[in-house]
Amino acid sequence: MQNSYEIHDSQWSEERRRRPQSPARSLAPKPPRFAYGWTPTVANSGWKDVSKSSGAFLDSGASSFKFILLCGLWYTSSALSSNTGKSIMLIFKYPVTLTIVQFAFIAGYCLLLASPVLQFAKLRRPTAAILHSTIPMAAFQVGGHMSSSMAISRIPVSTVHTIKALSPLFTVAAYAMLFGVKYSPLTYISLLPLTIGVMLACTFDMSASNFFGLLCAFGSAIIFVSSNIFFKKIMPTGSTNHANKLDKINLLFYSSGIAFLMMIPVWFYYDLIPLMNRWSAGSVIAANRHVDPSNHSVGFYFLANGTVHFLQNVIAFALLATTSPVTYSIASLIKRIAVICIAIVWFNQSIHPVQGLGILLTFGGLWLYNMAKSD
Repeated sequence: MQNSYEIHDSQWSEERRRRPQSPARSLAPKPPRFAYGWTPTVANSGWKDVSKSSGAFLDSGASSFKFILLCGLWYTSSALSSNTGKSIMLIFKYPVTLTIVQFAFIAGYCLLLASPVLQFAKLRRPTAAILHSTIPMAAFQVGGHMSSSMAISRIPVSTVHTIKALSPLFTVAAYAMLFGVKYSPLTYISLLPLTIGVMLACTFDMSASNFFGLLCAFGSAIIFVSSNIFFKKIMPTGSTNHANKLDKINLLFYSSGIAFLMMIPVWFYYDLIPLMNRWSAGSVIAANRHVDPSNHSVGFYFLANGTVHFLQNVIAFALLATTSPVTYSIASLIKRIAVICIAIVWFNQSIHPVQGLGILLTFGGLWLYNMAKSD
């Protein structure tokens, strides 16, 4: 059954086919109605090139400035999110509590933006289709973020993000073994320095106390790779009805809100009793009063971490909406490098030359993989 647009288009085509045309008119080439860099002139319906005009130049400059600004804000918010989370873990070592508070902040900020006071967004009523698409996303987020929080509670932030740089290796291995995808030789070559670099970077974090943290970092990377594969292959976005697609704020609200609800029984099991015992002993209040050299308490870090965590997600959506996937991939590569370098400086972390070499090899492997993916 045709919709109104298809019926209108077929009627217009049939009328045009029956309309008599002169040979000169039918053979004369016509310029497109819309063309990039070209605009129709008033006289004689001519066309002129405006790609080098002052207006086009200003538009291009404004777009470049917006892209650079978004990248800077994305890198800064990502680094602050990881580093404030590590600062919390140094004073208040409850990674499950950190994760559930992050989800609460994201859902809370979405509610604030949709409140009658701000009216920045409008939250949709929950439907079966919305829940069907956001519940799997929330489940992956719970596993990935909780593993990441457990990792940064035990090992340095730079090591966690260096391990997460192995995501291309897990992605290529999964697609090749599960779906028989073939990759170019350059892709496989790029995985060699990537793998060796991560191994060298983790060399001096292989103590028994840090081993669980390393496993959590690897687990977080594998969970997020599995999430990407799930939504691309098993539950592709194109299969969703257009009416059920969510905008940025609704997607963040439902995925984070459901993740928060999923985290409640986990939080009860892992952190509720220990926190109650510490509260009765007065250590929770003491921990909140404890400050680092910058004179900031745990409460301040929780507020800062939840805020920048929300901004990081919103900026990532905005950047993806204004750039191509290839450009976003390059920006994401630079973001990981920036987060690792900022974490090293933030915590004044001493780097062994072998670890430094491993981090450089990881950067080189990521760059080669990105080049191979672009080709």
